[in-house]
Amino acid sequence: MTSPICPLCKTNKNEYLFSVRNYDLVSCIKCELFFINPYPKDAHKHVLNYNYDKLEILDVDKHCLAEIQFLKKYFNMIAQEVRGAKAVLDVGCGTGHLLEQLSIYSNMIRIGIELNQERATVARKISGCKIYQVPIEEFSTNTKFDVIILINVLSHIPSFDKLFSKLRSNLQPNGKVILKVGENKRSIKKTDIFDWGIPDHLHFLGLNTIDFICRKYNFKICKHQRIPLRYDLFSPSRFKTPGRSKVRNVIKQLIVYTPFILPMLARIYDIVKGKRIYSSFIILKPISLGESAA
Repeated sequence: MTSPICPLCKTNKNEYLFSVRNYDLVSCIKCELFFINPYPKDAHKHVLNYNYDKLEILDVDKHCLAEIQFLKKYFNMIAQEVRGAKAVLDVGCGTGHLLEQLSIYSNMIRIGIELNQERATVARKISGCKIYQVPIEEFSTNTKFDVIILINVLSHIPSFDKLFSKLRSNLQPNGKVILKVGENKRSIKKTDIFDWGIPDHLHFLGLNTIDFICRKYNFKICKHQRIPLRYDLFSPSRFKTPGRSKVRNVIKQLIVYTPFILPMLARIYDIVKGKRIYSSFIILKPISLGESAA
């Protein structure tokens, strides 16, 4: 059987890890990217009209609440990076809560991209911004952005080449890209995550994948904050966010309001799983001609 080709570095040197929903997750030996096999030819088509039940993805109302809880934790970090920006693009803007909160910067041009019809409709109402329903790879505008934001989006975009080409063409020369991504050690196990979200998620970064991406596409890392996943998994904001299961939602509410339970669960998770998965906040800037990546 022919080994699958890595969508990032294009080699076929990889290692099988485990299977989810009839897809294999493999790890590239060269760039350390984790990617699914078979890799879909037209991944964006899935997003336009998700079967939420089949993929176990939050419906639009619960996604709204999830965004609100997420922003309680991360908005200050994002706001610090966009302060002073004249134009911001939020790729995969969901139901538009980040764009809405960025309205504190009154003179800022705020634009979103959201492929899913339901979420895009809600985003327009909540944010009051122009929301495009077109893949970032096909997005065209005369606006050059000071900041492009991809929060938990990179794993859904099928072509690294097209993505980073489009990011460079849409950024101001000294613009920045804000990424919120997961990063994994090669020793990850299927049981480390309750649901890997495959095939909605096409790939995940290894610990050195972002360095490979920067070398390949001429970006530099300005900030790289790597947080063990337990801080996200067992944060009060996550447990306050309703999921698809009513029974699990009741259990989550009991846990979040019981003192010391979440820290104890985080400690147990570390003991059992180890620090194999991270939730990372990364700032990239394009390297200009003649500039060093250092």
